[in-house]
Amino acid sequence: MTTSVDISLERIAQRYVRQFPDLHGLARQAAGHVLRGHLGYWLDPDSVYWHEFESAATSTLSYTGWCHSQPPHRSMTLTELVIQRFSPAQQTYADELSVYGGFYRVDASQSSYDERNELRLAPQAVLEMFWRLDFAGKYTTLLKTFRTERGDDFCLLARARFLAATASAPLAESERAQVLDATLASTQVPLTLEALQRSRHSVPPSGWGVLTIAGVAARSLFLLTLKTGRYCLYLADERGSVVVLENLRALQAWLQDQVGSKQGRERMMLHFVGGDVLAQALRPRLNKYFKSLVMNADRIRIGSHAIPGDLFEHLRDQAMDELVSNAHERLTSNAELRKAAWLSGLQSAAVIIAPMAPLGWPMALTSLGVGVGTLALHLDRAINGKSAWRAAAWWAVVLDVLFVLLDAALIRTGELFSQSRVPQRVAAQAVTVGDPEWGRYMRPAVDDLLAFSDRALARQESLLVAVPLADEQAVGAAGEYLDAFSEPLAVYRDELGYGSPAIAEYSHSPARYSNLWRGLALEDGLAVCIARSHRLAEALDQIGVHNPLRMYRATSSIRGTGSLAFREGRLGVGDVLVSTEFCSFTDNPYALWEFFNNPQAQVSGREVFDDSAVVYVLEPGEAMQVTPVAPFSTRPDEAESLMMPGRYLQVEQVSAVQGERYRFMEVRLKALSGSPDSGGVHDMRTGEPFDRAALAQQLGGAGDDSLMRRFFPLPT
Repeated sequence: MTTSVDISLERIAQRYVRQFPDLHGLARQAAGHVLRGHLGYWLDPDSVYWHEFESAATSTLSYTGWCHSQPPHRSMTLTELVIQRFSPAQQTYADELSVYGGFYRVDASQSSYDERNELRLAPQAVLEMFWRLDFAGKYTTLLKTFRTERGDDFCLLARARFLAATASAPLAESERAQVLDATLASTQVPLTLEALQRSRHSVPPSGWGVLTIAGVAARSLFLLTLKTGRYCLYLADERGSVVVLENLRALQAWLQDQVGSKQGRERMMLHFVGGDVLAQALRPRLNKYFKSLVMNADRIRIGSHAIPGDLFEHLRDQAMDELVSNAHERLTSNAELRKAAWLSGLQSAAVIIAPMAPLGWPMALTSLGVGVGTLALHLDRAINGKSAWRAAAWWAVVLDVLFVLLDAALIRTGELFSQSRVPQRVAAQAVTVGDPEWGRYMRPAVDDLLAFSDRALARQESLLVAVPLADEQAVGAAGEYLDAFSEPLAVYRDELGYGSPAIAEYSHSPARYSNLWRGLALEDGLAVCIARSHRLAEALDQIGVHNPLRMYRATSSIRGTGSLAFREGRLGVGDVLVSTEFCSFTDNPYALWEFFNNPQAQVSGREVFDDSAVVYVLEPGEAMQVTPVAPFSTRPDEAESLMMPGRYLQVEQVSAVQGERYRFMEVRLKALSGSPDSGGVHDMRTGEPFDRAALAQQLGGAGDDSLMRRFFPLPT
């Protein structure tokens, strides 16, 4: 582990979370490569479904030649299929895969599966690519590397988290001194980062033990008997607390109280089985003990097993072993598929444990405070959302630990934090603008604009924890960073900051993208322009959508985006718009004045705020449709987010706004999750009725309809 004096606890925590080998995240990355290899472009594998059916009918319209008129009996995303693989029976009878199965862009809730919702993806070709990919082998290698390189980071962070817990524990000073002496190699205050890095030797014994109930050892409950006769119990779960109990009777009563309710029993169960797949077999036995505890605590033996050596090295080894064990249980490797004996074992279980279930939350995160329950406090969609936002929530939890450490008298923060006494999350707090005071924003205000942009940029950066850290040793022939599968990274972070070739190109030369979608003269050939749009969409998809704040978009005829439809009353409340190009939004209302009065407008000599001037205000909501890109942009001061083509928005309010130096139509929008079932749709850029056929011809016609299939699939 790096021990240079310039590294901070904050940076170590960030490094640990960034390099954590997220099984789902890596499988999603691999699945994306499968899609690009066969479709010619990247799609979000979490939105691509493999369905298996019990019957099939022939079809002359579908890609596979088959269609299905009932829900599938088995279904999973392509990401999950990468992890689980096709069964040995399917490997043997691969020619039937496309008869009774197929890839679709809708989940298992539909009643019909045919050419309207299928993907042109041959199951046999995917099966063959899985063999070449051998995801299980690659993930196992990454896991070993993580254990070797980041194992000491785990110990350091776990010690820091323990200190945060003891800071608020009801311990006497002599007890606190004993606890620290039993836990740390050095208790000299103020503590330094170097002290937290050091392991406590086994001599003399620490006194810490693993709590046991009827001989079953817990995974995250640790007991220390104090010289005063009291017990110190450390709960190394997502809450990370220290409980002080007067005696054994008090410990029994505490356990009895914990398992007295259904929710309490499940919380206690997780202390014993955690996310370990194999440990789940202990559940029936533990439930029996818990019931006995409630009826008569004296009938159940409460004890502890001594921990030899360092408490946190024990916790690390346990957490890392769990990762390896779970990977072995969940992943299906090429070698296993070659074993005939494995066939019967697989056929006895319809679905292997889902990788995204709460059960699967790894101890390597929960023992540092990164748990399902805590994530919900930071991000409403943490469990069900994109991997990017789950990782952002992980980082938020780690920062919470650092905030507690700031208040602990034992720690000298200057030794632990690299830049300031307060972690960066303070600067990243979101600033929500209330009802716009347009006179305040529609004016030259460079200082206000930059100050607001700084806050917006920090907020966006706080959401990008899942952006992979580039491996400086993995570089392609053209100098591009490569991922674990030797494919170029669409988005990354290195020592210089955030990077994405596609987003940087868009922010520098947006016309290279918009000309294709607007039917204007192209700078390059059609095929090049189509591929360019696919690359930008891939980068945006990998970041994910997120708009918890009000977003703004300025349009005018000078920029080729204005519309008279609202001024003339042709569009109004209730109408639905669709984006027909990549659309730029900002959460900085001060930037709108600059957008209207850009150099292009000033040299044109035309009226800036003409009848076509519109400010779209996208309200936050469940259907999130924009992607934060400011950290990747050549103009981060614009606090830009991008909306992809094919996104549907409903008009909620239309107002005419006029001031001394400005006038425009303010149009408030609500994002929709998909196209409306009925009613017309209008082009957001022109205000005219949306013409799907005309756009399809403009984007390549029958020669290459990949952009239409990606952004404007046929309704089901």
